[in-house]
Amino acid sequence: MKKILLILIFIPVILLAQTENLEVQETISQNSALVEQFAQLAPMGVNPYLTVFLTSVCSKAGFHNNFVATNPFFGSWIVLILFGLLFFFTSLVGTVFKTNKATATIGLVDTYLSNKAALIVNAIIILAPTFISDDPTHSEIVYQASFLSVSLKTILILGISLYFLIIVMAFKFFIDILIFLSPIPFIDAVLEIVKIVIATGFIIISIISPVTSVIIALIMFHVSLFFYKRSIRLISKTKYLIVYPLLNLFRSKETKLTDGKNLSILVLTNTKIGKLKKGFIVRLQETEQGIQLIQKRFLFSNITQEIELSNFHFNQNHLDTIMSNEDEQISLVLNRSYHKYLDELSEKYNIEIRNRKELKINLKMGFIKKAKSFFNKSDIAELKSIGQ
Repeated sequence: MKKILLILIFIPVILLAQTENLEVQETISQNSALVEQFAQLAPMGVNPYLTVFLTSVCSKAGFHNNFVATNPFFGSWIVLILFGLLFFFTSLVGTVFKTNKATATIGLVDTYLSNKAALIVNAIIILAPTFISDDPTHSEIVYQASFLSVSLKTILILGISLYFLIIVMAFKFFIDILIFLSPIPFIDAVLEIVKIVIATGFIIISIISPVTSVIIALIMFHVSLFFYKRSIRLISKTKYLIVYPLLNLFRSKETKLTDGKNLSILVLTNTKIGKLKKGFIVRLQETEQGIQLIQKRFLFSNITQEIELSNFHFNQNHLDTIMSNEDEQISLVLNRSYHKYLDELSEKYNIEIRNRKELKINLKMGFIKKAKSFFNKSDIAELKSIGQ
Protein backbone atom coordinates (compact mmCIF):
# COMPACT_ATOMS: atom_id res chain seq x y z
CA MET A 1 0.00 0.00 0.00
CA LYS A 2 2.84 2.38 0.89
CA LYS A 3 4.43 1.83 -2.52
CA ILE A 4 1.13 2.60 -4.24
CA LEU A 5 0.80 5.83 -2.27
CA LEU A 6 4.35 6.86 -3.13
CA ILE A 7 3.58 6.27 -6.80
CA LEU A 8 0.51 8.50 -6.44
CA ILE A 9 2.71 11.25 -5.04
CA PHE A 10 4.76 11.30 -8.25
CA ILE A 11 1.84 11.06 -10.68
CA PRO A 12 1.55 14.88 -10.91
CA VAL A 13 5.21 15.00 -11.88
CA ILE A 14 4.66 12.31 -14.49
CA LEU A 15 1.66 14.16 -15.90
CA LEU A 16 3.62 17.40 -16.03
CA ALA A 17 6.53 15.75 -17.84
CA GLN A 18 4.79 13.96 -20.68
CA THR A 19 7.60 14.67 -23.13
CA GLU A 20 11.05 13.69 -21.84
CA ASN A 21 13.32 16.35 -23.31
CA LEU A 22 11.12 19.43 -22.97
CA GLU A 23 12.32 22.44 -21.04
CA VAL A 24 10.62 22.91 -17.65
CA GLN A 25 8.91 26.13 -18.73
CA GLU A 26 7.66 24.50 -21.91
CA THR A 27 6.34 21.52 -19.97
CA ILE A 28 4.48 23.77 -17.54
CA SER A 29 3.10 25.79 -20.45
CA GLN A 30 1.78 22.69 -22.21
CA ASN A 31 0.14 21.47 -19.01
CA SER A 32 -1.05 24.85 -17.74
CA ALA A 33 -4.65 23.66 -17.31
CA LEU A 34 -3.44 20.84 -15.06
CA VAL A 35 -1.23 23.18 -13.03
CA GLU A 36 -4.10 25.65 -12.57
CA GLN A 37 -6.33 22.83 -11.38
CA PHE A 38 -3.84 21.58 -8.78
CA ALA A 39 -3.26 25.20 -7.68
CA GLN A 40 -6.63 25.09 -5.88
CA LEU A 41 -5.40 22.41 -3.46
CA ALA A 42 -3.24 24.66 -1.26
CA PRO A 43 -6.07 26.98 -0.11
CA MET A 44 -8.56 24.08 -0.06
CA GLY A 45 -6.33 22.33 2.46
CA VAL A 46 -6.57 25.33 4.81
CA ASN A 47 -10.21 26.46 4.52
CA PRO A 48 -12.55 24.85 1.93
CA TYR A 49 -15.45 27.26 2.46
CA LEU A 50 -13.35 30.40 2.06
CA THR A 51 -11.58 28.88 -0.95
CA VAL A 52 -14.80 28.37 -2.89
CA PHE A 53 -16.41 31.62 -1.72
CA LEU A 54 -13.49 33.95 -2.43
CA THR A 55 -12.55 32.19 -5.66
CA SER A 56 -16.14 32.56 -6.87
CA VAL A 57 -16.17 36.26 -5.91
CA CYS A 58 -12.90 36.83 -7.77
CA SER A 59 -14.20 34.90 -10.76
CA LYS A 60 -17.36 37.01 -10.90
CA ALA A 61 -15.15 40.11 -10.80
CA GLY A 62 -13.07 38.84 -13.73
CA PHE A 63 -10.02 37.91 -11.63
CA HIS A 64 -9.33 34.21 -12.25
CA ASN A 65 -7.15 31.66 -13.98
CA ASN A 66 -8.39 29.62 -16.94
CA PHE A 67 -9.42 26.60 -14.86
CA VAL A 68 -11.63 28.68 -12.57
CA ALA A 69 -13.04 30.67 -15.50
CA THR A 70 -14.14 27.52 -17.35
CA ASN A 71 -15.37 25.55 -14.35
CA PRO A 72 -19.16 25.90 -14.03
CA PHE A 73 -19.00 25.30 -10.26
CA PHE A 74 -17.31 28.64 -9.56
CA GLY A 75 -19.63 30.51 -11.92
CA SER A 76 -22.81 29.71 -10.00
CA TRP A 77 -24.48 32.38 -7.85
CA ILE A 78 -25.98 29.62 -5.70
CA VAL A 79 -22.49 28.29 -4.92
CA LEU A 80 -21.20 31.78 -4.14
CA ILE A 81 -24.06 32.58 -1.71
CA LEU A 82 -24.09 29.11 -0.09
CA PHE A 83 -20.35 29.02 0.58
CA GLY A 84 -20.37 32.63 1.71
CA LEU A 85 -22.89 31.71 4.39
CA LEU A 86 -20.94 28.58 5.33
CA PHE A 87 -17.71 30.56 5.61
CA PHE A 88 -19.18 33.30 7.82
CA PHE A 89 -20.98 30.77 10.03
CA THR A 90 -17.92 28.55 10.54
CA SER A 91 -15.74 31.62 11.12
CA LEU A 92 -18.12 32.69 13.88
CA VAL A 93 -17.99 29.24 15.45
CA GLY A 94 -14.22 29.08 15.08
CA THR A 95 -13.60 32.40 16.80
CA VAL A 96 -16.40 32.94 19.33
CA PHE A 97 -16.85 29.38 20.62
CA LYS A 98 -13.14 28.58 20.81
CA THR A 99 -12.48 31.38 23.29
CA ASN A 100 -14.13 29.24 25.97
CA LYS A 101 -12.88 25.72 26.77
CA ALA A 102 -16.37 24.50 27.62
CA THR A 103 -17.67 25.42 24.15
CA ALA A 104 -14.43 24.86 22.20
CA THR A 105 -15.60 21.31 21.55
CA ILE A 106 -18.21 22.70 19.15
CA GLY A 107 -15.42 24.40 17.22
CA LEU A 108 -13.51 21.10 17.10
CA VAL A 109 -16.56 19.34 15.66
CA ASP A 110 -16.92 22.15 13.11
CA THR A 111 -13.30 21.66 12.02
CA TYR A 112 -13.84 17.89 11.69
CA LEU A 113 -16.94 18.38 9.54
CA SER A 114 -15.18 21.04 7.44
CA ASN A 115 -12.43 18.54 6.65
CA LYS A 116 -14.99 16.00 5.49
CA ALA A 117 -16.78 18.68 3.45
CA ALA A 118 -13.50 19.60 1.72
CA LEU A 119 -13.22 16.11 0.23
CA ILE A 120 -16.76 16.25 -1.15
CA VAL A 121 -16.41 19.83 -2.44
CA ASN A 122 -13.09 19.03 -4.12
CA ALA A 123 -14.63 16.04 -5.90
CA ILE A 124 -17.56 18.16 -7.10
CA ILE A 125 -15.21 20.87 -8.43
CA ILE A 126 -13.18 18.31 -10.42
CA LEU A 127 -16.22 16.45 -11.75
CA ALA A 128 -18.39 19.51 -12.44
CA PRO A 129 -17.24 19.87 -16.08
CA THR A 130 -18.06 16.18 -16.62
CA PHE A 131 -21.60 16.66 -15.32
CA ILE A 132 -22.31 19.65 -17.55
CA SER A 133 -20.13 19.44 -20.67
CA ASP A 134 -21.32 17.41 -23.65
CA ASP A 135 -17.75 16.37 -24.47
CA PRO A 136 -15.63 16.64 -21.31
CA THR A 137 -13.01 14.10 -22.34
CA HIS A 138 -11.55 15.62 -25.52
CA SER A 139 -10.59 12.27 -27.10
CA GLU A 140 -8.91 10.97 -23.96
CA ILE A 141 -9.37 7.44 -22.62
CA VAL A 142 -12.76 7.38 -20.90
CA TYR A 143 -14.71 5.15 -18.54
CA GLN A 144 -18.46 4.99 -19.08
CA ALA A 145 -20.53 5.12 -15.91
CA SER A 146 -24.26 5.25 -16.59
CA PHE A 147 -24.86 8.61 -18.30
CA LEU A 148 -21.38 9.95 -17.39
CA SER A 149 -18.11 9.62 -19.30
CA VAL A 150 -15.17 10.23 -16.98
CA SER A 151 -11.68 10.62 -18.45
CA LEU A 152 -8.69 8.72 -17.09
CA LYS A 153 -6.94 12.03 -16.35
CA THR A 154 -9.96 13.20 -14.33
CA ILE A 155 -9.90 9.99 -12.29
CA LEU A 156 -6.17 10.40 -11.62
CA ILE A 157 -6.56 14.06 -10.65
CA LEU A 158 -9.46 13.19 -8.35
CA GLY A 159 -7.47 10.42 -6.66
CA ILE A 160 -4.36 12.57 -6.21
CA SER A 161 -6.25 15.57 -4.87
CA LEU A 162 -8.30 13.52 -2.40
CA TYR A 163 -5.15 11.81 -1.11
CA PHE A 164 -3.50 15.21 -0.74
CA LEU A 165 -6.44 16.59 1.26
CA ILE A 166 -6.67 13.52 3.51
CA ILE A 167 -3.00 13.83 4.51
CA VAL A 168 -2.90 17.63 4.84
CA MET A 169 -6.19 17.94 6.71
CA ALA A 170 -5.29 15.12 9.08
CA PHE A 171 -2.18 17.06 10.10
CA LYS A 172 -4.19 20.30 10.32
CA PHE A 173 -6.76 18.61 12.55
CA PHE A 174 -3.91 17.25 14.70
CA ILE A 175 -2.63 20.82 15.21
CA ASP A 176 -6.19 21.98 16.03
CA ILE A 177 -6.41 19.26 18.70
CA LEU A 178 -3.13 20.36 20.28
CA ILE A 179 -4.42 23.93 20.37
CA PHE A 180 -7.68 22.67 21.89
CA LEU A 181 -5.68 20.94 24.64
CA SER A 182 -3.66 24.08 25.35
CA PRO A 183 -4.51 26.01 28.55
CA ILE A 184 -5.07 29.36 26.76
CA PRO A 185 -8.45 29.40 24.92
CA PHE A 186 -7.81 32.78 23.27
CA ILE A 187 -5.02 31.22 21.17
CA ASP A 188 -7.64 29.13 19.33
CA ALA A 189 -9.52 32.18 18.08
CA VAL A 190 -6.34 34.03 17.10
CA LEU A 191 -5.04 31.08 15.10
CA GLU A 192 -8.44 30.69 13.43
CA ILE A 193 -8.09 34.25 12.13
CA VAL A 194 -4.51 33.51 11.05
CA LYS A 195 -5.76 30.50 9.04
CA ILE A 196 -8.29 32.71 7.26
CA VAL A 197 -5.54 35.18 6.35
CA ILE A 198 -3.27 32.37 5.11
CA ALA A 199 -6.07 30.79 3.07
CA THR A 200 -6.85 34.19 1.49
CA GLY A 201 -3.19 34.58 0.55
CA PHE A 202 -3.10 31.11 -1.00
CA ILE A 203 -6.23 31.85 -3.02
CA ILE A 204 -4.67 35.01 -4.51
CA ILE A 205 -1.46 33.10 -5.27
CA SER A 206 -3.41 30.27 -6.95
CA ILE A 207 -4.91 32.82 -9.35
CA ILE A 208 -1.84 34.99 -9.97
CA SER A 209 0.80 32.22 -10.01
CA PRO A 210 -0.61 28.67 -10.17
CA VAL A 211 2.92 27.19 -10.35
CA THR A 212 3.84 28.82 -7.03
CA SER A 213 0.61 27.53 -5.50
CA VAL A 214 1.41 23.96 -6.64
CA ILE A 215 4.89 24.22 -5.10
CA ILE A 216 3.33 25.42 -1.82
CA ALA A 217 0.89 22.50 -1.97
CA LEU A 218 3.73 19.99 -2.43
CA ILE A 219 5.59 21.45 0.56
CA MET A 220 2.40 21.26 2.66
CA PHE A 221 1.89 17.66 1.60
CA HIS A 222 5.38 16.44 2.47
CA VAL A 223 5.40 18.21 5.84
CA SER A 224 1.99 16.69 6.64
CA LEU A 225 3.08 13.24 5.45
CA PHE A 226 6.09 13.36 7.78
CA PHE A 227 3.83 13.92 10.83
CA TYR A 228 0.90 11.79 9.63
CA LYS A 229 1.62 8.62 11.62
CA ARG A 230 2.31 10.63 14.76
CA SER A 231 -1.00 12.40 14.36
CA ILE A 232 -3.39 9.56 13.70
CA ARG A 233 -3.66 8.13 17.24
CA LEU A 234 -4.46 11.47 18.89
CA ILE A 235 -6.94 12.22 16.10
CA SER A 236 -8.72 8.89 16.62
CA LYS A 237 -8.91 9.38 20.39
CA THR A 238 -10.21 12.95 20.19
CA LYS A 239 -12.60 12.16 17.36
CA TYR A 240 -14.08 9.26 19.30
CA LEU A 241 -14.33 10.97 22.71
CA ILE A 242 -15.22 14.54 21.69
CA VAL A 243 -16.58 14.66 18.14
CA TYR A 244 -18.69 11.50 17.99
CA PRO A 245 -20.67 12.18 21.22
CA LEU A 246 -21.77 15.58 19.91
CA LEU A 247 -22.73 14.12 16.52
CA ASN A 248 -24.60 11.34 18.34
CA LEU A 249 -26.96 13.93 19.82
CA PHE A 250 -28.71 13.79 16.44
CA ARG A 251 -28.95 9.99 16.42
CA SER A 252 -31.52 7.65 17.91
CA LYS A 253 -30.80 4.93 20.46
CA GLU A 254 -31.23 2.20 17.85
CA THR A 255 -28.69 3.66 15.44
CA LYS A 256 -26.16 4.16 18.26
CA LEU A 257 -26.50 0.66 19.73
CA THR A 258 -27.43 -1.64 16.87
CA ASP A 259 -27.13 -2.27 13.15
CA GLY A 260 -30.94 -2.45 13.09
CA LYS A 261 -31.06 -5.81 14.84
CA ASN A 262 -27.89 -6.85 16.68
CA LEU A 263 -25.46 -5.03 18.96
CA SER A 264 -23.18 -2.74 16.95
CA ILE A 265 -21.29 0.05 18.70
CA LEU A 266 -18.07 1.97 18.03
CA VAL A 267 -15.31 1.57 20.61
CA LEU A 268 -11.70 2.74 20.94
CA THR A 269 -9.01 0.12 21.52
CA ASN A 270 -7.13 0.89 24.74
CA THR A 271 -4.71 -2.03 24.35
CA LYS A 272 -3.34 -4.07 21.47
CA ILE A 273 -5.85 -6.86 20.80
CA GLY A 274 -4.55 -9.52 18.43
CA LYS A 275 -3.92 -7.76 15.13
CA LEU A 276 -5.86 -4.69 16.27
CA LYS A 277 -3.53 -1.87 17.28
CA LYS A 278 -4.00 0.39 20.28
CA GLY A 279 -5.73 3.74 19.76
CA PHE A 280 -7.97 2.88 16.80
CA ILE A 281 -11.74 3.13 16.42
CA VAL A 282 -13.30 -0.29 15.77
CA ARG A 283 -16.79 -1.74 15.81
CA LEU A 284 -17.97 -4.08 18.57
CA GLN A 285 -20.38 -6.26 16.62
CA GLU A 286 -22.67 -9.14 17.56
CA THR A 287 -22.57 -11.69 14.73
CA GLU A 288 -23.56 -15.30 14.15
CA GLN A 289 -20.01 -16.28 15.15
CA GLY A 290 -20.27 -14.39 18.45
CA ILE A 291 -19.00 -11.00 19.64
CA GLN A 292 -16.33 -9.56 17.35
CA LEU A 293 -14.19 -6.47 17.11
CA ILE A 294 -14.06 -5.37 13.47
CA GLN A 295 -11.71 -2.78 11.99
CA LYS A 296 -12.89 -1.77 8.53
CA ARG A 297 -10.16 -0.93 6.02
CA PHE A 298 -10.36 0.75 2.63
CA LEU A 299 -9.23 -1.50 -0.27
CA PHE A 300 -8.19 -4.23 2.19
CA SER A 301 -10.04 -6.99 4.02
CA ASN A 302 -11.34 -6.13 7.49
CA ILE A 303 -9.41 -7.11 10.61
CA THR A 304 -11.58 -9.25 12.90
CA GLN A 305 -10.99 -10.36 16.50
CA GLU A 306 -13.41 -12.49 18.51
CA ILE A 307 -13.86 -11.71 22.24
CA GLU A 308 -15.95 -13.04 25.11
CA LEU A 309 -17.86 -10.41 27.13
CA SER A 310 -18.82 -12.56 30.14
CA ASN A 311 -15.60 -11.75 32.04
CA PHE A 312 -15.67 -8.00 31.32
CA HIS A 313 -16.52 -5.11 33.64
CA PHE A 314 -17.29 -1.38 33.29
CA ASN A 315 -15.45 1.47 35.01
CA GLN A 316 -17.35 4.65 34.19
CA ASN A 317 -15.71 8.07 34.32
CA HIS A 318 -17.26 11.41 33.42
CA LEU A 319 -15.72 11.52 29.93
CA ASP A 320 -15.76 7.82 29.06
CA THR A 321 -16.26 4.25 30.23
CA ILE A 322 -13.42 1.74 30.31
CA MET A 323 -14.54 -1.78 29.41
CA SER A 324 -11.94 -4.43 30.22
CA ASN A 325 -11.53 -8.07 31.20
CA GLU A 326 -10.14 -9.28 34.53
CA ASP A 327 -6.46 -9.36 33.56
CA GLU A 328 -6.93 -6.15 31.49
CA GLN A 329 -5.29 -7.72 28.44
CA ILE A 330 -8.30 -6.44 26.51
CA SER A 331 -9.37 -2.89 27.26
CA LEU A 332 -11.86 -0.84 25.28
CA VAL A 333 -13.08 2.74 25.68
CA LEU A 334 -16.73 3.74 25.25
CA ASN A 335 -17.51 7.43 24.85
CA ARG A 336 -20.20 9.17 26.89
CA SER A 337 -22.85 8.50 24.24
CA TYR A 338 -23.23 5.08 25.90
CA HIS A 339 -23.38 6.20 29.56
CA LYS A 340 -27.14 5.91 29.86
CA TYR A 341 -27.15 2.47 28.19
CA LEU A 342 -24.68 0.79 30.58
CA ASP A 343 -27.42 -0.84 32.69
CA GLU A 344 -28.97 -2.33 29.57
CA LEU A 345 -25.63 -3.61 28.26
CA SER A 346 -24.67 -4.90 31.70
CA GLU A 347 -27.85 -6.92 32.06
CA LYS A 348 -27.90 -8.31 28.54
CA TYR A 349 -24.24 -9.33 28.31
CA ASN A 350 -23.52 -9.99 32.01
CA ILE A 351 -20.98 -7.18 32.35
CA GLU A 352 -20.41 -5.93 35.90
CA ILE A 353 -20.53 -2.15 36.56
CA ARG A 354 -17.84 -1.52 39.19
CA ASN A 355 -17.61 2.27 39.17
CA ARG A 356 -20.16 4.81 38.03
CA LYS A 357 -20.36 8.55 37.48
CA GLU A 358 -23.59 9.92 36.10
CA LEU A 359 -23.65 12.38 33.21
CA LYS A 360 -26.52 14.82 33.69
CA ILE A 361 -27.88 16.49 30.58
CA ASN A 362 -31.16 18.31 30.19
CA LEU A 363 -32.67 16.58 27.18
CA LYS A 364 -35.18 19.41 26.74
CA MET A 365 -32.42 21.82 25.76
CA GLY A 366 -31.71 22.74 22.16
CA PHE A 367 -28.66 21.24 20.42
CA ILE A 368 -26.37 24.25 21.00
CA LYS A 369 -27.19 24.44 24.72
CA LYS A 370 -26.77 20.68 25.15
CA ALA A 371 -23.46 20.80 23.26
CA LYS A 372 -22.23 23.72 25.39
CA SER A 373 -23.02 21.85 28.61
CA PHE A 374 -21.83 18.46 27.35
CA PHE A 375 -18.14 18.97 28.22
CA ASN A 376 -16.29 20.89 30.89
CA LYS A 377 -12.69 21.85 31.64
CA SER A 378 -11.97 18.71 33.66
CA ASP A 379 -12.72 16.61 30.57
CA ILE A 380 -9.64 18.00 28.84
CA ALA A 381 -7.34 16.71 31.57
CA GLU A 382 -9.11 13.34 31.40
CA LEU A 383 -8.72 13.29 27.61
CA LYS A 384 -4.95 13.77 27.94
CA SER A 385 -4.64 10.85 30.36
CA ILE A 386 -6.56 8.24 28.34
CA GLY A 387 -4.41 5.76 26.52
CA GLN A 388 -1.11 7.06 27.92
